Amino acid sequence: MFLHLGNNYIIKTSEIIGIFDIRKKRANVYKFFLKPKLEQGNVVNLTDKYEPASCIITKDKIILSGISSLTLKNRQDDFSLY
Repeated sequence: MFLHLGNNYIIKTSEIIGIFDIRKKRANVYKFFLKPKLEQGNVVNLTDKYEPASCIITKDKIILSGISSLTLKNRQDDFSLY
């Protein structure tokens, strides 16, 4: 199955390791994992001019999306029923 992450970007659900809410900059996933990766430039940012709402970690990249982690999870769950 595939999951639309926003900004015309689609990914295979089998590649997803985790989806995290990063709206709170104090969250551990932001401080200890994402912030160092942002400084290295190893991130695909789909949000253009908006603040990212979620971080999707895959086998080979980190993707920032403007779509909330709850919405992405619900989309993934909805498609896994078929």
